Amino acid sequence: MKIIISLLLLLTMAIGYGQKSYTVTFEDLPQKLGTEPRPILVKVYTTWCSVCRIQDKKIESHKELQQLLADKCYFVELDAESRKTILFNNREYRFLGNGSGGMQSLAAALANPKDGYPTWVLLDSNYKFIGKHNGLVEAEQLKALLSNQ
Repeated sequence: MKIIISLLLLLTMAIGYGQKSYTVTFEDLPQKLGTEPRPILVKVYTTWCSVCRIQDKKIESHKELQQLLADKCYFVELDAESRKTILFNNREYRFLGNGSGGMQSLAAALANPKDGYPTWVLLDSNYKFIGKHNGLVEAEQLKALLSNQ
């Protein structure tokens, strides 16, 4: 019985820490765009960025914003230091190593690391650039942007 309860607890925790319901993965993006074209909103972040963590908390505590992110666009989160190879707009992006660090080449293509994180990039459903913002975005600002899409 203890084993079953432990397994259920682990499964519940794994589901809770999985992908957020309002985000889309790079792997799923082409299929979703083919089915229902929408703008693409990419948040470029790093794991060490304190402003990025504040931004995440603002989104996680705002259910109406989460619903807009799920309904009005395809919201993709990109770790600027990810070592994964990413297929985006039929092009492969790889990690660009630099000594002990480096950067994901897609992050370099979308955002200038000198501008800081998070960087928000809005693209249309054909991957064409619409706009970019660097830094913290208040929930009301995001809601206004998404309501116009």
